[in-house]
Amino acid sequence: MAQGIMSRAALVGKNGVGKTLALAAATAVLAFVPAMARAQEDYTPSADALSLSPAADRVASDATKAPGEAEELPRYFDAAPPAVEQPNIHGFFSSPFKTAYVTPRGLVVQDKGLVWQPIVGLVFPLGDFGPLKNVAFVGGIWNSVDTYEASANPSTGPWDEMDTFASFSGTVAGAVSLNLTYGEWNSPEHAFVVEHNLDLKISYDDSKMWGSTGFALNPYVDCWWAISGSSTVILGRHGGTGYFEPGISPTFSIKAVPDYPLTITVPMYFSIGDAGYWDATRTYTSSIFGLASISVNLSVPLSFIPTRYGHWHADAGVTYDYLINDSLLHAGELASGNNNHNVVIGSLGFGVNF
Repeated sequence: MAQGIMSRAALVGKNGVGKTLALAAATAVLAFVPAMARAQEDYTPSADALSLSPAADRVASDATKAPGEAEELPRYFDAAPPAVEQPNIHGFFSSPFKTAYVTPRGLVVQDKGLVWQPIVGLVFPLGDFGPLKNVAFVGGIWNSVDTYEASANPSTGPWDEMDTFASFSGTVAGAVSLNLTYGEWNSPEHAFVVEHNLDLKISYDDSKMWGSTGFALNPYVDCWWAISGSSTVILGRHGGTGYFEPGISPTFSIKAVPDYPLTITVPMYFSIGDAGYWDATRTYTSSIFGLASISVNLSVPLSFIPTRYGHWHADAGVTYDYLINDSLLHAGELASGNNNHNVVIGSLGFGVNF
């Protein structure tokens, strides 16, 4: 090799500076091209494995070469075709079975037999809009079916209610969640006129304040408004009224079994609104308070089910409601025969997200 270099130096001396530059350029190209080809081949992500680790076929090829075998010629990387766009629509289904049906407003619709309340919906991520991040549209349907037909309420059969809903949600500043929901509530048994409602729920994610404990209080306020239709508490004003629901939903995760982390939530709230919302004629009460509620809910993923079938979970819970407003007590007597300010509901069910 030394002799070759000296010969080229002599040739350069004879032929001048121009040939010197040409020879230098040719030498650089011959040295650079194979190195560039190998770098592209070994470290550029392939269509089969988007990884920066050396290609498996290359490692195997080099490992099986016989001593003295000529190296294979450089192979140039062919760019992978653009990735095919995948659907970005998600969904959910939940199937709780309860010992009673008490609305979040405190109306005891059913407190006997078994109540099944399935819900199903789709989630359409929409992206970011200025300061509003992770915007999504959610639409779905919820039903309440019971096994007990009380003679005290002949106007309703086993199908108590069917609600459809549509909502937009998003986050601001990474911690404040906004959820605006329109609901159309129907009575398949024609026990009430279709109720049209709107509510804005504002929540705050305080989990970062608690470090890595897995705990959060999750405070929120729900601003709820009845647009039109029958009163959602039977004795209240028909439309044009509403209430506020301040509350918290403390959450804690127990990860003793890594594949089956247990999530515990303890939501609690009370409702406050115009007295006419609870009792339009003030016959039973003029109180502005509705009810106070506290629940303990447990949820665990069913990790033994393959992820290709969705993310399944099992749920259980118990709720205690105290009916502060006397009009709720009288409305419950009309709907289910309940005459107790204290109501306890048990729940057991399952669901899937995908």
